[in-house]
Amino acid sequence: MKPEAVVAGHLATIHIPLEPLPASRPRVTRWGTYIAKPYKQWIDAALEVIPEGNLWLDKNRPLLVVTTAVCTKARTSKLFFPRMDVDNTAKAALDIITKIGGYWADDNQIVHLVTTKRFAAPGEAAYTSVSIYSL
Repeated sequence: MKPEAVVAGHLATIHIPLEPLPASRPRVTRWGTYIAKPYKQWIDAALEVIPEGNLWLDKNRPLLVVTTAVCTKARTSKLFFPRMDVDNTAKAALDIITKIGGYWADDNQIVHLVTTKRFAAPGEAAYTSVSIYSL
């Protein structure tokens, strides 16, 4: 039996022109829960720069999503790649796109996720890119 090729059709690419920030866990205190201030500020800024989508895909449609986080490298850093967890960086972008709406019904439609992180090249601005493909 021959394996079948999976053909993915490109649906949209969302460019978030902000410094990538990993999703943070809600903080819990005895007075309630809250989101860390830097992450809340990133969410607010992202809501202003990402347009609402017009795809509105069926909730049963499986998706392939490719994310790329391009981070600014600190001048004194000796690292070869950003320190943040790649899964949390993807989660932040996916959560904000779900919140904006119009791209997918829910991020549980994503059955295949490819995510990368890297430092920006000299002169390149930091950003996060999210490409959506239909399977």
